Amino acid sequence: MAARISPGYDKCRQKLSEIVPISTPFTLFVTPSQLCNFRCAYCTQSLSGERKEEIDFRSQLLDYGLFLNIAGQASEFPGKFKRVLLTGLGEPLMNPRIPEMVAALRNLGVADHYEVFTNASLLTPRLSDELLHSGLTCLRISIQGVTKRKYEEITGRDVDVEGLIENIAYFFHHRKACRVYLKIMDACLEGGDEERFFSLFGGICDDIFIEHLVKAQPSMGDYDGRADNVRTFYGEPSETREVCPYMFYTLQTDAVGNVFPCPPLGLPLKFSLGNVLDTPLFDIWRGERLRRLRLAHLTGRREEIEPCRRCSCYRSFTPQEDNLDGNPEEIIERMIAEA
Repeated sequence: MAARISPGYDKCRQKLSEIVPISTPFTLFVTPSQLCNFRCAYCTQSLSGERKEEIDFRSQLLDYGLFLNIAGQASEFPGKFKRVLLTGLGEPLMNPRIPEMVAALRNLGVADHYEVFTNASLLTPRLSDELLHSGLTCLRISIQGVTKRKYEEITGRDVDVEGLIENIAYFFHHRKACRVYLKIMDACLEGGDEERFFSLFGGICDDIFIEHLVKAQPSMGDYDGRADNVRTFYGEPSETREVCPYMFYTLQTDAVGNVFPCPPLGLPLKFSLGNVLDTPLFDIWRGERLRRLRLAHLTGRREEIEPCRRCSCYRSFTPQEDNLDGNPEEIIERMIAEA
């Protein structure tokens, strides 16, 4: 197997408590599509239309004009993002302008890395060529099974697994400097499937991993008991934290321009920090609403914040470098000095 068995996160991390507040988020998550061709059993897309309305989820594509607005605002930060990740509660490749989006971000020079997170079922040689030409630096692929039967069970769709493998292989063999990370959730595997997974996909990606199903989408609860936060996405021991670190280094925009302080998917609209049509991204990042949210966590008042009070999504990824619990007073002092 050519691929490394390696979790899909940056291990060269700075100690967050020593550098926050930062002038530019490390990661910007942009949602090109809130439509998906799959209805995966562990995803919000599997919920009924009525339930989606209850959580303010709108099934639509990101308008290209709105995207250009977001991209332009991203270029106004004083520094570069480490990465822009085109992802969200939908399949990015359903947006026909996804290669143009990557190219626009690259041309503006807003980040060091440009990534797309996809189920790859819509990947074709032509689309692969367009994505690679656009300046994409990493394609993240989520596999939902190693057999046609398992794919149908997980996604509710009839998937040509052999064709999927062929299209991923085309991308991989033409990738040049673009890396391919390929993963599957442990919940999508049955006894004996691990070896088959590595055999089928280990030769057509740079890094491969079996991720652990965790409670990462608030709308899904505990996935009927199938998910936990004992381990992280990457199988490491999960730790309880008083201060959620996500809001200190990430921003996420949805398909209609709402901005959220953290990457958990399916958050209620009332938790939005604002909309890019009304307030620029940089002003949101430096704004009072996000400042109050950070201070609530740093001063032990997260229980007063909904949905933070019930959220354990941060436990899906708890590296020691991101731990902000040890010296909140110093962070608050720096926040006050920066204001």
